[in-house]
Amino acid sequence: MKYFLITLFALGWLIGCGDPPPETARASQQPSAILALVSTSTPSISTPEPTATPTSVPPSPTPKPPWHFVVLGDTRTAGLDPPEIMGQIVELARTQQPVVTLTVGDLINAMDDQASVREQWQRWRAAMAPLGTQATTPWMLVTPGNHDVQGHSWATTLMAEAFPELPDNGPEGLKPLTYRVDYQDVRFISIQTELFDDSHRLGNIQLAWLEDQLRNNPNRYTIVFGHDPAFPVGPHVGSALDVYPAERDAFWALLKQYQVTAYICGHEHLYNRQNIDGVLQLIVGTSGSFPYPGFGGDFYHYLAAEVTPNGISMAVYDNHGQERDRFVVP
Repeated sequence: MKYFLITLFALGWLIGCGDPPPETARASQQPSAILALVSTSTPSISTPEPTATPTSVPPSPTPKPPWHFVVLGDTRTAGLDPPEIMGQIVELARTQQPVVTLTVGDLINAMDDQASVREQWQRWRAAMAPLGTQATTPWMLVTPGNHDVQGHSWATTLMAEAFPELPDNGPEGLKPLTYRVDYQDVRFISIQTELFDDSHRLGNIQLAWLEDQLRNNPNRYTIVFGHDPAFPVGPHVGSALDVYPAERDAFWALLKQYQVTAYICGHEHLYNRQNIDGVLQLIVGTSGSFPYPGFGGDFYHYLAAEVTPNGISMAVYDNHGQERDRFVVP
């Protein structure tokens, strides 16, 4: 019996201290990296707040309201006073409520003494006053014609003196009648096509200045205006910018290159619209001076333009208020 009890004790000791079961042995041999993923607690996970979905799209910027400018050409005084027909056209143009008024030369028929010419300019400005506005300064933009400046060497000085509000930003020697004015997406550029004793040409200095104004232009629209047509259609063929064809062609190439909206001029006493090699030329040539018959467009008139974000709508009216032409420049 003694030996039987000793044997049972030995067997119990072996069972308690021997090799573990096969499953336990395999578990203890797993890579420690996997074991490290085992956890008895649930980790705290931080989740971002959901991004709010906008319930409405921000409104687009409010479009700029339309505004108007008008163009008169060749008003020409009879003696000291502007002609009666000019007053009629000013009253019709006033109904457009323009904030800018362009006048494209031959505004007076300059007399032979300085006192009289100063009086002519005073009376001309008084006749134009109904078109005035305090919304823009300057509101009246002028450019010289042959009847304004060709009679005497001092006539250009007196014209400049009559319009002290014009900006002093033109080329040296041509201030202030060559200049630019910017207003609500439009750049207006006055060029002098009539220099005393040097008619119908622009010259290299003025062309270089013009290119700079066209190249460095943040505005959507550009209106260049002067007295002489680049391409005359009536009795002034051969006495406009076509007298110097190389300079005229260089001028027109600049207008095309920089996509000028329109070149507006006078000199011919008629109305004419042409698209020449992609550039619009508008002759607004008689808002007081007698019309030239036989070339078309021989009626007293003015041009009215409405500037919008989608283009410039232009219309030409005669001295009875009848619409004679309408078109849109994009």
